[in-house]
Amino acid sequence: MPDGIELEADLYEPVFSQAGESPRLTLLVHGCYGRGFVFALVNARLYAARGFRVLFVSTRGTFGSGGGPFEPCRAEPRDSQAVVEWMRAQPWYPGSFATFGGSYLAHSQWALLKNPPKDCVASVILSGFYDFHHFHWGTGSFNLDRVDWTYQLAHQEDPGWIPAPFRAMFATKLLRSAKETVPLIEGAESSWAIRQPTLAKAMLTPDPLDPYWTALRHTDALERVNHPVFLMTGWYDIFLEQVVHQFERLHARGRDVRLVIGPWTHEGACGNYSIPDILKYLDSHSTSGTRKQEPPSACIYVTGVNEWRTMSRFPPETTRPRTLFLHDDKSLGQEKLAESAAATSFTFDPANPTPTVGGPLLIGASGCVNDTIYASRPDVLVFTTSPLEEDLEIMGRPSVQLAHSSDIPFIDLFIRISEVDARGVSYNITEGYQALDPDRDSAPIQLELLECAHRFLKGTQLRLIIAGGSFPSYARNLGTPGLRTTGKTMRSARHTLRLASGGCRLTLPTV
Repeated sequence: MPDGIELEADLYEPVFSQAGESPRLTLLVHGCYGRGFVFALVNARLYAARGFRVLFVSTRGTFGSGGGPFEPCRAEPRDSQAVVEWMRAQPWYPGSFATFGGSYLAHSQWALLKNPPKDCVASVILSGFYDFHHFHWGTGSFNLDRVDWTYQLAHQEDPGWIPAPFRAMFATKLLRSAKETVPLIEGAESSWAIRQPTLAKAMLTPDPLDPYWTALRHTDALERVNHPVFLMTGWYDIFLEQVVHQFERLHARGRDVRLVIGPWTHEGACGNYSIPDILKYLDSHSTSGTRKQEPPSACIYVTGVNEWRTMSRFPPETTRPRTLFLHDDKSLGQEKLAESAAATSFTFDPANPTPTVGGPLLIGASGCVNDTIYASRPDVLVFTTSPLEEDLEIMGRPSVQLAHSSDIPFIDLFIRISEVDARGVSYNITEGYQALDPDRDSAPIQLELLECAHRFLKGTQLRLIIAGGSFPSYARNLGTPGLRTTGKTMRSARHTLRLASGGCRLTLPTV
């Protein structure tokens, strides 16, 4: 590196059965999780076995690379450019390369693409974030997945056979205790298992415009990259929203971009279930000469009917809004209630918070799960349609409008759409989370949920779930002024929904 630091890397060369054959394409992989057997298998060996040369580089401060201690996302913009310069000087370099990797390895690609090398011919970016602040504070509440990830980073070079990304799963009790500590910052700083300066700094810095975050945000890359990009995510991937935004921006610029969204959690969205598609895409960029630019496309898995759809863009422009109103008998219907309709309410207690049940998590019990438990909790409101008389397909971002008030201004809202089957069991489809502005006015609250593509089959029911938190996915709103990660006092919040005259409604993007 220009500052004298050396990074560790492994070069994988394919072995050919016939003389004169050469690698199809050189792949650059740059990440912080090491180059051991498991990671080498899925990020390098598998591709080398199919004719690709792979340079697998360990991030500064990890697994033999100098410049520690490791500070997530800080060094990649500078170091990735230096790696490319070094690679160009090697006798085996053919004159062009592609980038590849998932999760943090995908972030490393966006860091490089802030200043896209002209000899980079394609990028395969799997479940990648480009905005580190959005991962932490994008909802207005601190994402507690960062605690689990910090544990993983702190212990990933400990001896043992368990791959680093899975070690946090075996420390659930320890990490839960840290998350439950009030103030939260003390739980992070006092636990030997997760004590790390970057975690504390992230907890104390909610402002997206703070200089700490601006260097870790690679929005410029979305405006500068011109070569073909392959994006992948899943409906239950923590980075779904960021990946869809990447596609939308590149699509708007007319770039050659492909998006794949499957029924996956974060792990699946990192490409483990789509290796043939990835190999085919990389191989299409391995031929010499000028490649014709392809129009943007999206390959979307529709849950409920379990089928793949191909379209020119996602979300599609042809959706039609369908509105369902919340009723005082806890039903959802197409009729507005009269002005005399009663309001309904629930109380969120941060000392006994509404639990996280499945959904888009980075680590742990994520995905589509049985969330029927919400219907029996007193701190949750549940509204359910009657059994559908015909199929109902939605594609895009549902939204809610709530005529809402609370007895204190410091509150969050957790909104989820689930499907109820013939047995009365519900399974989550999509959700949204938002910390509300304490200085908000009395206007109805508007909240978009995450993207989805789902068909509710005839006879099933659509359920809308409303709560004041989702713990331990997000840091609890303590119900008191100040930063929730440093607060010491907790106060319950009473939420009230005014249902009269259609004041609370769910809008679905139907196809």
